[in-house]
Amino acid sequence: KKNAPLLCSLSLISSLFCKMGNAQSQEGGENNGGGGQGQSSQLHISPRDSLEDKMESLVIVPDVIVTREELMRYTGGGTNHSQEKRIYLCCKDIVYDVTAAKDFYGPEGPYANFAGRDASRALALMSLKIEDVENTDLSDLDDEQLSVLNDWERKFKSKYKIVGRYQA
Repeated sequence: KKNAPLLCSLSLISSLFCKMGNAQSQEGGENNGGGGQGQSSQLHISPRDSLEDKMESLVIVPDVIVTREELMRYTGGGTNHSQEKRIYLCCKDIVYDVTAAKDFYGPEGPYANFAGRDASRALALMSLKIEDVENTDLSDLDDEQLSVLNDWERKFKSKYKIVGRYQA
């Protein structure tokens, strides 16, 4: 009986995803024959996705835009008024507060280059090189590199608070 509300909630969420999947297939699937134009921002879920995958995609991102200039202030340095003691980094256009892991992302940490930056490319390449952190182009990444980036995204979503969306 203690788990009844949880099971009820999971059942409700599951039925919601089934309805969304049915609505998608009635609309003609993900491609809609439109070549990418006019696609809605609806959540597209394949019937083969697990409930965990579906839940993962429901992460709520605050309606906050973080610009490049703002992001660069959050490196954990905090030595003057233009810098913050908090540490933010961006992965796939989402900004995370990684201050809790300052031993990794702080000024003396092994991933200090990622602090205050869009680290997506460097994460995908598993690179600590500053040139990979400064280059934000993901268009030339292969499937394996994109998979690595998706793994990092899942890690950040599960461990850190989302601050907002990144806008270069």
